[in-house]
Amino acid sequence: MKTFKALGFLLTYPSEDMQQHMDGLKHLITEEDLLPKASREKLFVFMDHLKTEDIYTLQEAYVETFDRGRGHALHLFEHVHGEGRDRGQAMVDLMDQYKAKGLVVDVHELPDYLPMFMEFLSLCSQEEAQENLGNAVHIVAAVAAKLKRKKNDYFRVFKAIKALTTAEINEEFVKEALLADDARDDSMEALDKAWEDAPAFDGTGRAEADCNPNGSSNPTNTLH
Repeated sequence: MKTFKALGFLLTYPSEDMQQHMDGLKHLITEEDLLPKASREKLFVFMDHLKTEDIYTLQEAYVETFDRGRGHALHLFEHVHGEGRDRGQAMVDLMDQYKAKGLVVDVHELPDYLPMFMEFLSLCSQEEAQENLGNAVHIVAAVAAKLKRKKNDYFRVFKAIKALTTAEINEEFVKEALLADDARDDSMEALDKAWEDAPAFDGTGRAEADCNPNGSSNPTNTLH
């Protein structure tokens, strides 16, 4: 189920290599036919944009979208644990699931990074992938809603991910996420303050100096 990994790849930092592989990714997604036609067509419009837009413009837009504020964080458990201590053991549990599938995690990345989670799902059976993504889909839906409201076309990737599962969306979670986003201060001053106050360790013994201060969890237990 390479579509899962392909969608995760679209959420990584834009590069010329990504642009060169865009047609191949579209072919793969079409061949696997896991996405509903409507979602696929709208996603492909965005993929064409990623393929043809100036790479520096894409990179600037990516940083603005995902790195300058936590409302669109690509680390899933930022949205459920924040800076809470529970994330430490949760990340260990998630790492164990990855290892069981033979997925090696870069030491500089936290395991709840959405592109990595999507790669993990691509290694699962369809039933397992449906269950795991279903447990996280309310987070995906919340980020999609926030991006769509801001007319940010990355919402199409999140919407496509959401379309890969038939799990029911927790609409109350999405509603609360939108309200929290309205109240969030993502000014540079607030972000600087957040980094200053971030804990030195993530609860697993790993220093966070070079990592985004986000959390993670076992997708079958705590992505609710």
